[in-house]
Amino acid sequence: MSRGYSLIECLIVIICGAILLTVAVPNIQAFQQTWALWGGVKLVETSLYWGRMHAISSNSSMMFEVAGNGHEFWWTDPISGLHFAGSVRRLDRVRIVSAPKHPLRFYQHGNAVPAGTYTIQGDIGSFSVIVSPGGRIRVQKN
Repeated sequence: MSRGYSLIECLIVIICGAILLTVAVPNIQAFQQTWALWGGVKLVETSLYWGRMHAISSNSSMMFEVAGNGHEFWWTDPISGLHFAGSVRRLDRVRIVSAPKHPLRFYQHGNAVPAGTYTIQGDIGSFSVIVSPGGRIRVQKN
């Protein structure tokens, strides 16, 4: 009675594993790109919700600013011009490719001026985060 595996059986298992890896790796990369894009979109969306709620609860206004390269954004106090501590966010694998010409500003009642669209683009596509004049925020696939 022989114990263990023969060389042929081990080679068959290794070849089957290699075939599975060659099929899975492109799918894993597409999955990572999809989640990087979706994560960036949700980060922008939740940050906008936070700024709107902060403006309402503090009875003051808030400004949402995007860096020129589109990889960072933050909240600013429009009166003093200072960034809110901890509000700077970085987008690593995606970036904001279009934004309103002037920084978005939420007021005490939750309305937004200027209303506009933020387009977040990644390797596999883009999404738009749309802010209406009434302060409604929604996400749309492009």
